[in-house]
Amino acid sequence: MVENRTRPISRVKPATVFSTVAIGAVTASIVAAGGPAMAEPDYPSWSEIEQAKQNEQTKQAEIARVGELLAGLQQAADAAVQASMEADEAWRVAIDQRDRAAERERTLGQQADAADAVAEISKMRAGLLAAHLAKTAGADLTAELVFSGQDATELLQQLGMASKLGEQSHDVYMQAVADRNTADSLRDQAAEAAAERERLAALAETRADEARDAADAASAAVAVQEQKSTELYAQLAALKDTTAELERQRVEGQAREAAEAAARAAAAAAAAAAAAAAQQAAAAAAAAQQPASPGGSTGGSSGGAAPAPAPAPAPPNAGAVETAIWFASQQLGEPYRLGGAGPNVWDCSGLTKVSYAQAGIYIGTHSATNQYRTLAGRGLAVPLSQIQRGDLLFWGSGGDYYHVAIYLGGGRIIEAPRDGVPVRNYFIWGSPSAAARPAG
Repeated sequence: MVENRTRPISRVKPATVFSTVAIGAVTASIVAAGGPAMAEPDYPSWSEIEQAKQNEQTKQAEIARVGELLAGLQQAADAAVQASMEADEAWRVAIDQRDRAAERERTLGQQADAADAVAEISKMRAGLLAAHLAKTAGADLTAELVFSGQDATELLQQLGMASKLGEQSHDVYMQAVADRNTADSLRDQAAEAAAERERLAALAETRADEARDAADAASAAVAVQEQKSTELYAQLAALKDTTAELERQRVEGQAREAAEAAARAAAAAAAAAAAAAAQQAAAAAAAAQQPASPGGSTGGSSGGAAPAPAPAPAPPNAGAVETAIWFASQQLGEPYRLGGAGPNVWDCSGLTKVSYAQAGIYIGTHSATNQYRTLAGRGLAVPLSQIQRGDLLFWGSGGDYYHVAIYLGGGRIIEAPRDGVPVRNYFIWGSPSAAARPAG
């Protein structure tokens, strides 16, 4: 299992953020996330709010302006949070690669040790046989044949035996050379694996530093967003004669509805694509069954029938699902830590990995990307339009995923989201791009 990182992420205290980070920190978070730099927003003063209330048209314009500022703050914070999640996953991938290289180094080392032992035995056999050959055929057998009184047949037998011993000695020698070459090759490979492991270990340290910086930037952006939003909600409430809490609930509710609508739209698009593919395959299959024309061709395409659509995913094993969800639910409120896989700290893929391990299901290594690829490789990927309780949702694109969570049903998930936010039961945020069914 991947161990926890050795360099803890530094914490940014809100008081420090409020006193030393100007609103430009939101801009900085966007730049850290890879976006363009923007000018510092022009936030309204309370005197401007009071003046706007005197004129209905001006008031409505100011309401729209405050709403845009709130949306911009949220977008900046979201971009910084996503950049932090991506940096965390890059560290997990580097650790995964480092651990694989370490395991390869260990395996090759064991194989090289065993090959060394075999090579030493082969060397001893060759030496013993050579000594035996020298003792048996060391004399000049031709001279003995001419000058001794021994029976010529016996001498010829000795000569034949010496020749066979020579051939055998040569074979044993060649085997000893081959065994030594094998051992040396394995030792060289082990050394290369050690160098690769050291390179990946250094890369993991670099990724750890990047993850720490990204987490700090996200914390700063979120702190600024929360601080400025509090004042903006109060100004919005003053303009609309409501309360700041009601305005916050309204905006957060709209954001939640927008996320749910985006998830439904993605699911509908996936379902439509699947239906279109199935219809096309059915049409191709029907065309392939048409009787041959007089010219000998069928009514189907020249390329042959299209492949049959993939079967619908199997329903999940309810027992395994509930075991995993029960375990994950026991961790609610426990803190996030990059590399955390229990017992009291978690990150996203650590929580999903250990939760399903409680049900006896291996879902991959300590990495969202690896978990999706592992499950998809088993044929357990499912369309977003068909997700069920217990499925894993993945955020990312292009086969690389920076976040994973367990779907609870009803548009909600359980997740270990990011630094500073504990394990939580939350609505589906953003736009998950893939899903898989570990208990399928």
